[in-house]
Amino acid sequence: MVVFALGFALYALIEPNIGPAAAAAIVALAAALVVAVFALIAALRKRRHEREAAIAQAQLMDDLPLGLGDIVRDRPLVTLAVTALGGLLAARHPTLVRDVIHIAARFRR
Repeated sequence: MVVFALGFALYALIEPNIGPAAAAAIVALAAALVVAVFALIAALRKRRHEREAAIAQAQLMDDLPLGLGDIVRDRPLVTLAVTALGGLLAARHPTLVRDVIHIAARFRR
């Protein structure tokens, strides 16, 4: 209702000076400008959000290998146990391991 009231007030203000057709055109132009500014602000916010998400994902990808490397270096026996467990799993369920490798290969591309 506020938008309608503002549009009608603008129309009533400028209609006596320039006529009804021009006043309607100016009201439509003002409404289009307001919508364009709102769309521009929304697009800029979305771009900023996408940029921040990309930076956060890149930071996570950079930190991940170092974190795994630290675990391997700090706990060699745990690493050996996980490797042996992975070998046993691969020996008992080769199709499962093949499917997991295919899924991991998709993320690397």
